[in-house]
Amino acid sequence: MRLKEGTDINDFLAVADKCSGQIFFHTADGSILNLKSMLSHYVLVTILCNKSLLENSQVVCTQDDDYQLLKDYLE
Repeated sequence: MRLKEGTDINDFLAVADKCSGQIFFHTADGSILNLKSMLSHYVLVTILCNKSLLENSQVVCTQDDDYQLLKDYLE
């Protein structure tokens, strides 16, 4: 699922930290960020500054229940 444009990144990452499984951000160029990693948080903020990178990316959860927690932030 894609991250909604205009998402408050701090809120999104706070909810992602509460998820039971792993949360990954897949970029169009094949990079995969583990959103439970603080370093990945910084990289994600940089990506969010470039709309073309954001358009072709996805958020992937390893636990289906976690999509429900993140539903307000995903398309």
